Amino acid sequence: MKRIAALTLIVIVGLGVTLVAAPKIQVDHPVYDFGEVLEGFPVTHTFVLSNLGDETLTISRVWASCGCTTTALAKTSLAPGESVDLDAILNTAELSGDIRNKSIYIESNDPVNPTLTLRIIGSVAQGEKKQTYHIPVDDLSYYFYILIDLRDPEHYAASHLMGAINVPLSELADWINPLPRETFIILYDQDGSLSDEAAQDLNGSGFPNAWSLFGGLNEWMRRLDDRFLLSTTAG
Repeated sequence: MKRIAALTLIVIVGLGVTLVAAPKIQVDHPVYDFGEVLEGFPVTHTFVLSNLGDETLTISRVWASCGCTTTALAKTSLAPGESVDLDAILNTAELSGDIRNKSIYIESNDPVNPTLTLRIIGSVAQGEKKQTYHIPVDDLSYYFYILIDLRDPEHYAASHLMGAINVPLSELADWINPLPRETFIILYDQDGSLSDEAAQDLNGSGFPNAWSLFGGLNEWMRRLDDRFLLSTTAG
């Protein structure tokens, strides 16, 4: 009888341990107060998500309320004790006054807290510094692109598209680290042969938004003549 009781106790304890073992999501600070900013200035913050449980935490979805965006997580599965950064951006364009309803939701396999809610709060002021001709920084970031002329410096100096920087094809490898990998990159040369090669190389090096101007400057001038071209004038 005592042996049966002891075995029963061991089974109950084992089941209890099994039931307790689970992932547990935790965030360093669930509410970020950005204080006060002028309308149009983006608010950025990094939340740190951690797994305080003793099973793997799987984050299945991250979504935000209107006005907030988040970047992709570096990893969505966290072993016990692991952490990951979650970058959040609040677009304050068209906002004013106290902000209390901007939230980010993280869905995971945490059995106790399957949907973790994060909040961004603060105040957005409208003042004389913001004018109708101002563009928010996040808007510029969205529209930003890099235009690269792959020809030699002499041809570039003679004529090139406005805003283009001169990076001869032989030097492009030196720009791999400085170039932002997620930014829209447009490469061109005289007929597109060099830019096709360069775009494929950049695509293979982790630049998914690197593109070759089809037909190069020859096609540009055939269709648009000298529009947006900067040319030296013969003396």
